[in-house]
Amino acid sequence: MNKYQEYLLSQKKNKKDGTFIFMNCAPVEEVCKDDTYGRYSVETNDFLIKQDSDITKTVYELVISKNECPFIETVQIKRGGVYTEVSSVTMPLPKALLCRGAVPDERFIIRTDFNDRLDAIKIKFIKNIADDLEIPLTYQEADRQAYNDMQAALLKENTLRRAAIKHSVGESLVNIYFQPCADNYNHTEISLFIPDKTEVKTVGGPHGPVDREDVLSWSLIMKTTIENGIFFKSITGLAYGRYAYIVKQFDEANNVLFETDYIEFYIRKQQPPVIEQGNIVVI
Repeated sequence: MNKYQEYLLSQKKNKKDGTFIFMNCAPVEEVCKDDTYGRYSVETNDFLIKQDSDITKTVYELVISKNECPFIETVQIKRGGVYTEVSSVTMPLPKALLCRGAVPDERFIIRTDFNDRLDAIKIKFIKNIADDLEIPLTYQEADRQAYNDMQAALLKENTLRRAAIKHSVGESLVNIYFQPCADNYNHTEISLFIPDKTEVKTVGGPHGPVDREDVLSWSLIMKTTIENGIFFKSITGLAYGRYAYIVKQFDEANNVLFETDYIEFYIRKQQPPVIEQGNIVVI
């Protein structure tokens, strides 16, 4: 970019840091007036389009306003080595603004797709007061693995919410309740575990250091299948201690629809109620 081009571009009205000449740079049908989705580099004379973390958003819109950039005459786009002129669009104004002498805005709307990318845009200045300026477009794709991990976590969260897993314990039993996690649900499998290997760690507490026993591995002691139409399982005859269970749900072809992490619970000796002045106080 030479000094004449640089001067003309610096005269953009409503200039904000990082916006360059675009009044909007965002996924199509969205609005963003800062450099969240794009930034111009003076050193390399290119404009970087940054994809949203949502990788399904592939089409991005760059908008140049002639009201904000009156020094621009026309805009061209380059794809596959061929230039095409961008037709301008006149934006309608409300009658109230027209009566006050407002001028309708003429805009160049440029769309590029991460799956069908433009190579560059070329700016032609009014009356050729500066040389045409070609600005290569570069692209920064979103992290696909991060997106897939996020979608998987959301799916698991929504499925867990639908499965509505909960339990209640007695002195020697646990009742586990659940709901079908999907429309093609067929049956549920519940596995019960006791600690296999544990490790005691000293951690900080509100009243000073305390010992905490962490389970390093679990040992399977029971596995049971619950057919469709029954949505709870009662497991009896449990000794006092620490337990965990995993709930798996399957479709008719025995494909896993959903699997929980270890869900822990304790079986403890129940405290008898204390009767005081005719009222029952449970401790």
